[in-house]
Amino acid sequence: MMRFLASLVLVLPLTVGTRGPCTEPNYPAIEDCPFPVDPNLVVGKLLAWVRLEAGEELIHTRTWCDPNGDPATVEIVDGPEGLRLVDRPKTQSYTLLWRPKGPGITAIVVRVTDKPSRRRPLSDTGTILVQVLPAGRRRTASPCGGQPR
Repeated sequence: MMRFLASLVLVLPLTVGTRGPCTEPNYPAIEDCPFPVDPNLVVGKLLAWVRLEAGEELIHTRTWCDPNGDPATVEIVDGPEGLRLVDRPKTQSYTLLWRPKGPGITAIVVRVTDKPSRRRPLSDTGTILVQVLPAGRRRTASPCGGQPR
């Protein structure tokens, strides 16, 4: 079975700290998405778009940056049935795992919440758009994402 691995960076510009600056991420523009999608599906920032075939496993890893190294929590706000989240707080990353059964377009919405010890928690929410093609249908291009702006 073909596996797809997408790894992008989510930087939370939530805090200014002592560990050093975080680099500013490049987020893709909705108008550059290579498949038709309703912009209303995007909650918060558009983080990425991904194409895969039905039955193929989505393995999508993202990282965030907190220059203070404060604890953070990650949660799925919205997503398809069967979507799982593997949280790796020590490496400031998480992985989304999902095996879609049929074709369609879905949005996965994830929230990362920074929990500093002396300030109120701050959150950042983003959306990953996923186009699931029918099984056996060859993709016309490599896994999409295009050049972020």
